[in-house]
Amino acid sequence: MFQQREFRATPAAQLRELLTQLEKYIGKLEHDSSEEARHIPQLFDEATALMADLERNGASIAAEKTRFETVSALFRRKAKTFLRKAGGPEALMTLRSEYNPDPSRWWWFIDRWLAEQHTLRLRRQTRALLIGAAVLAVLFGVYRLFLRPDAATRARLRHQQMAEQLAQNGDYVTALNEINAALQAVPDDAGLLALKGVIQTQLGMEAEAATTFAAAEAAAASREEFLLLRAQVYLTLGMPEAVITDAEAALALNPKSARAHLYLGQANADLGNLSEAQTQFEEAARLADEAGDAEIAAIARIQMAYLYQQMFVPKPDDTTPTP
Repeated sequence: MFQQREFRATPAAQLRELLTQLEKYIGKLEHDSSEEARHIPQLFDEATALMADLERNGASIAAEKTRFETVSALFRRKAKTFLRKAGGPEALMTLRSEYNPDPSRWWWFIDRWLAEQHTLRLRRQTRALLIGAAVLAVLFGVYRLFLRPDAATRARLRHQQMAEQLAQNGDYVTALNEINAALQAVPDDAGLLALKGVIQTQLGMEAEAATTFAAAEAAAASREEFLLLRAQVYLTLGMPEAVITDAEAALALNPKSARAHLYLGQANADLGNLSEAQTQFEEAARLADEAGDAEIAAIARIQMAYLYQQMFVPKPDDTTPTP
């Protein structure tokens, strides 16, 4: 049976102990028992209640709140693993009915969040197809006449695309095989290595992922470039919280990075933070214009157009625009 650790006396110490437990159980979800996995939402409840009590009493818990946000982002990244370990959506629904949590406790509704993320990925893919279709019609002729790659390059691209599709569907084991096949042709490709590292992380291969990320950073032109490459992978695989972490780290190195602002906009749009997404897209377009990067500027403005549709075009059952 699962045994909850005995806490020390003070509420602040209790909170830190709860956060340690959350970090431990979420960090090793792949190896947890079903009972340990199902205990995670209760730990989130207890930590949230303690933080609220401490703040009401005037305690300073900035460090603890940062830890809570970090472990929350990790939980979202491992949502599929948690759901599988907990017994699937039906088992979580049964557990949820026992506690009847408030909807604001999102960790109890991680199955619904996953479904929403799947819908967002489909929308993103559809949007990308619409944007890409117009470009492909022009590029196809150029490709055939001047840029057609050799058989090895075509094979690498095929393996990479397959790895991305498999990872998007949660089949990380097969995705890892595909990305390894792609790397046989170009073992020092920083983008492929970043994708491999993310896949390894999703498989719980933390040590291997750290080695792969180090190789990706060494192959990239700079640490900023590595962070942006990995953020792009996170975007492709539907991991917006991780995108924000890497894009903000890239901005700390280069505050004028238009790509970092673009990725922040895309991640915030995926998370439903539309106002913040608008701010980031506007800044991406402005910085890209200053740098003469027409491609990033165009993408940022296209994304803004789609964002304005979400913000101001009423839904079929709603006649009031969203501010």
